[in-house]
Amino acid sequence: MTAPAPTRRRVAALDGIRGSFMVLFMAYHFGLTAVTGAWTGINVFFVLSGFLIARLLIAERERFGRVDLLGFYRRRARRLLPALVALLVVVAVWALLFADDATRRQLRGDLVATLGFVMNWRLIGDADQYFAEFGSASMLRHAWTLSVEEQFYLVVPLLLAILAWFHSRRVSVLVLASLALLSAWWTAQVGVADASAQAHAYYGTDTRAQSLLVGVILAYVVAGRGRSARTAPSRPLVESVAWLAFAGTVAAMLFVPPMSPLFFDHGGLLVQSAVVAVLVWACVVRSDLSLQRLLDWRPFTYLGERSYGLYLYHWPIKLWIERGWPEIGTAAEIVVGCLITIALAVVSYRYLERPVLDHGLRGLVPRWGRPAWLAVGAPAGVVVLALMVGQVPATGQAVDPANVPTLRADQAPYVPGSEPATIAVFGDSVPDRLAESFPQQQYEDLTVVSLAQPGCDLLDSRLAYRHVEQTPECRAGKRDLASNVRSAGADTVLVMVPTFAAIPHEDPEGRPVWLESRQFRRQILDALDRLRAGADEAGAVMQVATLPCRDPRQLATIPGISGYVADHPEVIDATAEPTTVNGWVRTWAAARDVPLVDLYAALGCGDGPVQKIHDVTLFSDGLHFDAEASIMVWSWLAPLVRDQAEEAGR
Repeated sequence: MTAPAPTRRRVAALDGIRGSFMVLFMAYHFGLTAVTGAWTGINVFFVLSGFLIARLLIAERERFGRVDLLGFYRRRARRLLPALVALLVVVAVWALLFADDATRRQLRGDLVATLGFVMNWRLIGDADQYFAEFGSASMLRHAWTLSVEEQFYLVVPLLLAILAWFHSRRVSVLVLASLALLSAWWTAQVGVADASAQAHAYYGTDTRAQSLLVGVILAYVVAGRGRSARTAPSRPLVESVAWLAFAGTVAAMLFVPPMSPLFFDHGGLLVQSAVVAVLVWACVVRSDLSLQRLLDWRPFTYLGERSYGLYLYHWPIKLWIERGWPEIGTAAEIVVGCLITIALAVVSYRYLERPVLDHGLRGLVPRWGRPAWLAVGAPAGVVVLALMVGQVPATGQAVDPANVPTLRADQAPYVPGSEPATIAVFGDSVPDRLAESFPQQQYEDLTVVSLAQPGCDLLDSRLAYRHVEQTPECRAGKRDLASNVRSAGADTVLVMVPTFAAIPHEDPEGRPVWLESRQFRRQILDALDRLRAGADEAGAVMQVATLPCRDPRQLATIPGISGYVADHPEVIDATAEPTTVNGWVRTWAAARDVPLVDLYAALGCGDGPVQKIHDVTLFSDGLHFDAEASIMVWSWLAPLVRDQAEEAGR
């Protein structure tokens, strides 16, 4: 006989914790950058998940002597899959109708990885940078947390079964605490030294296990404890501890910077998880706390009950708003985004999630005699849609270079040089993708290698529009340019000025500096001097390229900056038409006898944005050259860079 799932009286304050912190988390993603540490809210949800799941499993074992594993996994599937499958279908249909080839190539794998609850490991494999949104963020990036939790759900019943052999809660807590400490130690070993390490530290199940295990420990601590006056600690003590833990959790969400070494290298994740556990403990062991009057507020508990839908839907909604309404301001995006997300989550909970939770698939299709086919058909349909989404040419195969026109109509056919040459491109994701699309078969005498770092900035100071620090990998790439050029065997270094060079930065006092500032101009020129010194040290010829012009309406849709540029249109205008920065670059190149690659002039910029040349679209995503446009740009760029390198070497 199958044991029924144990029931526990719902603690409203826990829903209030979910709801209140979910509001902060959504507001952060929709543009409330003042909540610098909102990313730490993920630990709140991990601790709660670990606690609630372990509490149910412990109660079931205590009541029935065993855990019904199939029943447990069935309940988890009922809770997670309906809304998730619905989201995946909507995202896939959107991609089929509206997404470009690059987005579809990414989404094909993202859809399958999300459905299989391994999205976090896919992001780690891609070295995805959660906080570097200047580019094309995945519609399903946020699904990494679901993957971590589902992997935890697979393991925790077996872990608790092993612990049950000890017949001692104290031993079980010691074992779990040791595992949490091991996860914290391992996180410090992974570190945040480069992009790959940061992705692992942020998305890894092994690094995030510490927070989930803290929740499991809490479940053992409170197991069997009621809320009676006989068993509950004194109210004044719990009251004080609860408010301190709540204040500490809120402070982390307000002040902890992204990828903080304190959290990842020095145990901060574990400490914060323990603080959250104290908050949860206080709300469970007593029901008469003043803090609970805040957390029990009906709007918070109402949103907490629907927090899964809020989390699941808010990220794609954010990206769709920024693509479809680029001129929206930050305040409007926060309000509109939250309202749309809440409305959708309410509908989803009422008509999709709750019916399946209460009645299984029959709750969705009560008139169908055997609705079980949905359990197989719906996920299979997502896989089919993912395959359809992925039916686009692979990168490098999408365009036949022979069919691409040259950038200049009067351009002479390319003639290979007498000696082979290697060009190293340096900058951000723009030259990185340009190097990836280099048509090697057309330029047999040239080799192009990328020393570029996606999201890298010319300056080391922080961007004024968002608290994003340069990655250690970017800093090292600038510092070690000479050795990297030598390792690549390059005789020419093409520095393509990063897009961030046209965006305001902060001075050492945290004040924004920009185009009108002599200090900002000096920083740009000094950075170019340092790169030239690195090229000279490596015995290579440095050439510098100007920034291209772009469509400001398109540029404003790039995820992560749309709210800022809507409030600061002068910034997006200067980024789309970077005449000031390009003027500095031209003057610097002439003064130091550095060959200039005037990409701005070659594209015909100066009279507004250039969207197409010879019917070839330049920037579908607003930032990077399309595959066909890249080949067209190389038709002008390759011979120019080679000829200028030969001239400089004479």
